[in-house]
Amino acid sequence: MSTAALSELQPVAPPEPHLPEIAIEDVSRDLSRAIERAEVNAWLDLYDAAPADFAARHGLSIARDRDLVWTTCATIPFIHFNCAKNIGVEAPASEAQLDALLAHYRTAGILRPWFYTSPHTEPSRLRCWLEARGLQHQSGWERIFRDATPLPAEPLFQTDDVSVEEVVPKTAPEWASFIDGKYRLPTSPWLMALVGRKGWRHYMLKRDGAVAAVRSLFISDGAAWSGIDAPVPGIMAPSFDLDAVLGERLVRDGIAAGAKLFVADIEAPRPERDGPAYRNYARLGFKIAYFRDHYSYLPAHSS
Repeated sequence: MSTAALSELQPVAPPEPHLPEIAIEDVSRDLSRAIERAEVNAWLDLYDAAPADFAARHGLSIARDRDLVWTTCATIPFIHFNCAKNIGVEAPASEAQLDALLAHYRTAGILRPWFYTSPHTEPSRLRCWLEARGLQHQSGWERIFRDATPLPAEPLFQTDDVSVEEVVPKTAPEWASFIDGKYRLPTSPWLMALVGRKGWRHYMLKRDGAVAAVRSLFISDGAAWSGIDAPVPGIMAPSFDLDAVLGERLVRDGIAAGAKLFVADIEAPRPERDGPAYRNYARLGFKIAYFRDHYSYLPAHSS
C-alpha cells in the first residue's frame, strides 16, 4: 500500500466550529410573546387604517378570536395579507382551531395561506399538524430584537451621497409608489393612510434626489416593530448598506420616542448566521431571538 493510500486512512480533523456574527439569546416564552405581539399590534393598526373603499375592493380584512389574529386579502397573494399571525403564541393552538382557519381560507378562495411557528409555539406538534394537512415548510426569517441601550454618538454606518428623511404628507405619494413599484402591488392608497398616523414613522433613503430604500417603524406600548421595507436586502437588492443606514435612523428615533423593545427580521437568512445582514444588525445591538418557520401549500405549478 502506498504512502498516499495510507494518508487517506488517517482521521480527518473536524472543521473549526463556526461562530455566528450576531449574538443569539435564549429568550423566555414571555419575551417571545412580547416580540410577536409587537408585530401583531402593527398589523392590527395597519388594517384599521385601510380606507374602506380600498378594503372592499380587495377583500381586505383582519380578524381575531381572543388573542389569535389572522389576515385575509382576496386579490393580493402576499404572505402578510393571508396568514395566521400568531397561532400558538399567546395560547396553545388546537387542531380544531387550525382546521377552522384552513376552512376560512378555502371559503375565501385563498390558495396559499401562511402559518408561522417558532421554538416557543405551543404545542410543538403544531408543525406536524400543518404537514399532515399538506402544508410544507417554506423557509422562514430570523426574528431579531434589541432593548433600548443607546447607540454610540458617532454614526455607525456612513454611505456617501445619501440622505434619510422622514415621510410627510407631501412626500407620501413618492414613498408609497416606490414600495408598490418594488413589490408590484396596488397598495398606495393604503400606505398613504399611514403617513401621519399615530405610532407610525416612515423613512426614505435618497440618493441623488431619488428614493433608493425605505423602512417604517410602528411603536405601541413601548415596543417598536420595523417593517414595510424595500428593497429587501439579499432578496430584492444585493447591497445591505442602505438598509443599515435606515436601520440606524429607526433605532435612534425609536429610542428617543421611548421604545424599550425593538423587533425586526432578517428575511434572507443564512444557515451559518453570517454575512452583512447579521453583522449590520449586530452593530445596531440586535440579537437573534429565534428562527421563525413559515408554512404554506406549494405553488400550483410546483412538482
